[in-house]
Parts: sequence; structure tokens; C-alpha cells
Amino acid sequence: MTGQWVVARTKPNRERWAAENVARQGREFYLPTVMVVRKRLAQTQPLFANYLFVLTDQWHFLLSTFGISGVVTFGESPATVSHQIIEAIKAREVNGCVTLPAPVTSERFKIGTQVRVKGGMFSGCIGVYEGANPKQREQVLLDFLGRKTSVLFAPEMLEAA
Repeated sequence: MTGQWVVARTKPNRERWAAENVARQGREFYLPTVMVVRKRLAQTQPLFANYLFVLTDQWHFLLSTFGISGVVTFGESPATVSHQIIEAIKAREVNGCVTLPAPVTSERFKIGTQVRVKGGMFSGCIGVYEGANPKQREQVLLDFLGRKTSVLFAPEMLEAA
């Protein structure tokens, strides 16, 4: 492995096409994917939408590669990811797809119970617990400005009312 894993930004929904064009130029790339199920149809999608990792010493060629819209940079230097991180992501692959940990679900509250917000701009407000979303946020229905509004909170922001 020579070179660094440069972070390339792809055009929207063009990660695979960009990867193909990088490979045509004889460069190694890594496009981690995950399996998602939508409407009972399982399909793969990139783990990092609009990004591709390219192993290279010379990164300027990426700027003229079809499917690549740019390179993530810090000043004049490209953003890079260590070989260890890439290997750690690859180690989580099963059948070519990265397996993610299961989302944490809240066992603290039952749907429909009253909860109190402990901090932030809604501190002290009482609402009805509606459940957790896949991004590990708790959804609460609050009476705000005279109407019911669903608001997402970090789990540590809620307590039993």
C-alpha cells in the first residue's frame, strides 16, 4: 500500500460511476456500502453518500475524473483517512457490505407516556413520548405555541414526568 487514502467528493448518486472511472485510471479505491431495505426491496447504497476513498500519492488527477466533483481539502492539502481506519471499516464487511451496530432503542419510556425535557430551549416542557428514530433520537410530542409539534431529543435530555 503506497500512498494515502484521499477523500474524494462525488457528484450526487454517482459514487459507483466515479469509482469505475478511478479504477480505469489504474488507481485503487474504496467505496464502503451498506444493505438497506426499502419497500421490501433490499439494495446496497454507499455508507458515505457522495464520498469515495482513493489510494494515491498524486491526487490532482481526481479533479478531472468523471463522477468526481472535488477533493475534500484542508487549505491546500487533501483530507486523508488512515490505513487503519479503512481496514477497520473493511473488517466490518459481511458479503461486501459493512454491518453497522443496531440502533439503540429506548427502553426507558413506553410510547404514550409523559416525559419532561431536562435542558435546552424546551427545558421543563412536558410532552408525550412517541418513540425513538433510527438516528438514536427520542421523539416527543410537545404543545408548542398552541399546537402539537413533534420534536427530536437526545436520550439524555429526557426524564419521566
